[in-house]
Amino acid sequence: MLGYVTKVAREFVSQRHEENNAPLLYVRIQIGQAACNALLDCGATCNFINQSFMTRAGLGAQVRRKSHPTTVALADGKTKKLLDRYISAVPVYFAPHACEPVTFDVLDTDFDVILGMPWLSSADHTINFHRRTLTIRDATGAEVPCTIPPPRSSIRCQVVSAKSFRDTCRSEHVEEIGIALLRTVPTTDSSSTEVSSDPLVTRLLDEFSDVFETPSGIVPDRPISHEIILEAGAVPPKGCIYRMSEEELPALRVQLDDLLDKGWIRPSSSPY
Repeated sequence: MLGYVTKVAREFVSQRHEENNAPLLYVRIQIGQAACNALLDCGATCNFINQSFMTRAGLGAQVRRKSHPTTVALADGKTKKLLDRYISAVPVYFAPHACEPVTFDVLDTDFDVILGMPWLSSADHTINFHRRTLTIRDATGAEVPCTIPPPRSSIRCQVVSAKSFRDTCRSEHVEEIGIALLRTVPTTDSSSTEVSSDPLVTRLLDEFSDVFETPSGIVPDRPISHEIILEAGAVPPKGCIYRMSEEELPALRVQLDDLLDKGWIRPSSSPY
């Protein structure tokens, strides 16, 4: 049995929700080729995007400098950040046919994207924090439900060495410490194809045994037969059979024999 001491990241302490049962609300979004869970924050006066996700989304070339930088205070009320970069009118997909331009300030946080009041206050967005639902209007005016990820733990734990933990306690003010005991649990070698012992399932398997059995033989003739029509005068290119290893060849032979027995294939006499 191994014991690890975990240090709770202090920047997440304010996000705890065990006492009031109010986990943070996220929405799944797509920007360019990158996707993330964006935090819906009614306490944010701006929309924010962090540097890492901005790079993944390929937005680096769209960053602009503010002529008049602004200062924002973070949730702890003490830490202040100077915002001097922004990205204007970024196409954000909330659903396949629901895309909106959103302007972001660049802020290095632990969240990829934060959608604040400039986005939340739109009449096209219907948010229910109690039911954890969000709908937006697409280009046709129809309401489209967005993908809301399930609640997740908002406390991040890190596995650290004893030396690192000791140094942290000396240099920083640690507000909370948790201990996790890890041990190896042997796994049972049970096949996923085992027949269920549930009487109801067994009865259904017996009743519809012809459905679950592997079919044999070819399918009956159909009104339409599939064929590949070659262009006039076209000749298929000849190709040699590639070499196989000693392990691959017997496996191929077993598969071919099985398909031959079922009547699904037959020996080919094609010169190609």
